[in-house]
Amino acid sequence: MLRMNSFSKTERSLVLAVSAGLLFAVAAQAVPRPIVPEPALKLHFASHQPKYTIKLLPSGKKMKLHFVGPLIFADGDQALLLSYESDYKLDDTAKLNREVEEIWSYFKQDASLQGFKHAVITVREEPEGQSVRTSRVKNFLFENKGTKWSCLTDPDVGAPTPEEEECDKGSEFAKDGKFEQAIEHYTKAVALNPKSISALLNRSTAYETLGDHQKALDDLSSLLSISPNYVVAYVNRAWAHGRHKEFAEALEDCNKALSIDPKCAAAFNNRAAVYNDLGQYDKSLDDSSKAIDLAPHLAAAYDTRGVARRHLKQFQLAIDDFNKALALNPQLGEAYYNRAQAYKAIGDTGRATSDEARAKELGFKKE
Repeated sequence: MLRMNSFSKTERSLVLAVSAGLLFAVAAQAVPRPIVPEPALKLHFASHQPKYTIKLLPSGKKMKLHFVGPLIFADGDQALLLSYESDYKLDDTAKLNREVEEIWSYFKQDASLQGFKHAVITVREEPEGQSVRTSRVKNFLFENKGTKWSCLTDPDVGAPTPEEEECDKGSEFAKDGKFEQAIEHYTKAVALNPKSISALLNRSTAYETLGDHQKALDDLSSLLSISPNYVVAYVNRAWAHGRHKEFAEALEDCNKALSIDPKCAAAFNNRAAVYNDLGQYDKSLDDSSKAIDLAPHLAAAYDTRGVARRHLKQFQLAIDDFNKALALNPQLGEAYYNRAQAYKAIGDTGRATSDEARAKELGFKKE
């Protein structure tokens, strides 16, 4: 499963997005019913309130978004659901598939960042008139195996292009810490498609991880010249700036991301992490709490809030947050390190020593 990586400073859990995506997240709501893969009829009652909000994709396409949030299957498993209204007829398969392809290329980032193994895009075809009316829907069910997503209901949707295959190869190397080899494949992907969002985004991460800060920024700037409203690029550039204590630039990028998408959990978390570095712990507490409200699966946000609470001497609440972060992501080394500092503050040296050892085992080093 694609996971959010964090190469943060000692007391920060900056969110890094590792694949092309647009954060669609809105207030999450549970949907206690299974989703079906075949078209179905749904009843909708007329209302004076808008049924949808308009979201602008990086390509400039407008999308009528009804809902984004977790969906609960009958067996108790969860998926991230995106429901939108299309201007195309459901029977117009070619056009509909292309539209879903574009939305999925961004939406899969949300599912990956929040740790979901399944995602669903529900397309609604709304008829005109009638105060009580029916609307047809079609569902696209996606599953994540290893590091790859596939569409279970329509294999033609989301099928990898040669460029994406090179990106997949690069991601496999990056997962194993072989960033030089990863860059080679991302560069091949860029050669195949100079506007490849995924290749530029992931190559910038590899460059930053290897310490080539300027090349990382260059890739992100190239990406933003292609797609000026691409939220994830601002989130990742904030991460890169934050690693180098370029706090003014990091805050500027977080604010830009939030001006485009006011419900971007990753941007709230990254801004909270910068506030921690600046010693503005009340602001960090507020922003990290907003990130958690928007994305309850975001382990790094609990770690960020735990750091703020520790500095505010709310030690037990801080430990609770670190526990939650580690329950969501047991490999989050900085959460072990930060929990150790909270244990030290309350005099529990045994647990502190154990946590610091575990952080070291996971490769986390204090910068």
